[in-house]
Amino acid sequence: MGLITLLVALAFTTLYFGRSLDKKPEQLTRVTTIMMTHIDQMARWGGLYGIVATVLTLLWRYDLGDMLIRLLNNVMICMMVLPFTFDKLTEKYRVKINAAIMDEARTLVGWISSNEKRMSYVGAGCAGVLFLELFK
Repeated sequence: MGLITLLVALAFTTLYFGRSLDKKPEQLTRVTTIMMTHIDQMARWGGLYGIVATVLTLLWRYDLGDMLIRLLNNVMICMMVLPFTFDKLTEKYRVKINAAIMDEARTLVGWISSNEKRMSYVGAGCAGVLFLELFK
């Protein structure tokens, strides 16, 4: 499960780097273009994986450091997916959810979207630490 977490975290980190950098290599542009054409599926399955992996990480027995690293990466996946899935998740229940809660949730999604460069650096750092933990 850790290797899948690493791959999903690297995929979304690549996407965030591709969207936040001004001058980017041609390969990164091609990869992010392909990812953006399939972002609905990627975000849906990545978010589902992030939630399930977070729950399973809490249930399995890991060392404290290993568990915290895995949890951090799974939560980062969920946060990176949120700007792409928020509107689709809330469109059915928009009238039933309290307006203050919706405003706060939109503020969180807006913060993630406006800080893409920071999110990409944090995602890369988390993925690097997970890589070191998995292949020590």
